[in-house]
Amino acid sequence: MQPRIGFIGYGEASFNIAKGLTGEGIAHISAYDKFWNIAPQAELIQKRAQEAGASLATSLQELVESSDIIISSVSANLAVPLAKESAPYLRAGQIYVDLNSAGPDTKVAVNEIVSSKALFVDVAVMGTVPGNGHKVPMLASGDGAALFVEKMQPFGMNLTFLEGPAGKSSASKMFRSIFMKGFVTLLLETVIAGHEYGIEDDVLASIEETLTAGPLLPIINGMLTRGVIHSERREHEMDEVIATLKSLGLDSTMSVATKEKLRWCTNLKFKEYFKGIPPKNFHEIFAVIKK
Repeated sequence: MQPRIGFIGYGEASFNIAKGLTGEGIAHISAYDKFWNIAPQAELIQKRAQEAGASLATSLQELVESSDIIISSVSANLAVPLAKESAPYLRAGQIYVDLNSAGPDTKVAVNEIVSSKALFVDVAVMGTVPGNGHKVPMLASGDGAALFVEKMQPFGMNLTFLEGPAGKSSASKMFRSIFMKGFVTLLLETVIAGHEYGIEDDVLASIEETLTAGPLLPIINGMLTRGVIHSERREHEMDEVIATLKSLGLDSTMSVATKEKLRWCTNLKFKEYFKGIPPKNFHEIFAVIKK
């Protein structure tokens, strides 16, 4: 039996996922958006609903009561208020999915509101919805995650079940952002500095050579294990980098932060703990941090 899907909020993400699920043959898709009849947003919402083959509910109560799976896709600051507003209409057997780009604490708070009435799923969207639609990679955790994956994978959703409580999926996405967003800003600082000498492409080619020298995980393992051991020497190297950037009148935010993180490693005495020899596996460094 096909699940009846209801979206709270009908922005870009909901529209693209709904459109994809309609294409997979799901017949009952509805959405509620507070602007469904308020100009100028109403025109776009109604156009999207028609294109995706979704019906528009006129109230949150109507949406919740007519759905088997409720998917909340709104601004992160609205996740908790809308969960509270939805709770009185929830019933046993329903699955409430929080798709919002919120931190783990917010997902835990929504779970506490919802879990006494329905199964809760913390979903972290791990890619861009436009272009991928319902097939965008997603992580799902929480009490309702296994059932949600079971029900929706047959309809083409790219769901990975992450065993654990609500908040685990969102934590994975948040911590991934440390690298993904940080990597972009590091690259930005790198190419801007390189451009001053006309060597930005040469620097990127050198980075590519390092990162593609073999399988990524062994490369990362080596970078981490050697990095904590040689942090003090690399601090001094970063002093030279920062001085160079300053002499060029360029921003050095990321380089300064790198030096500070290296100082943190030095203060933790990784080198002394491992007797100057990089550990075989980066997981070994956690013992030093906990100590």
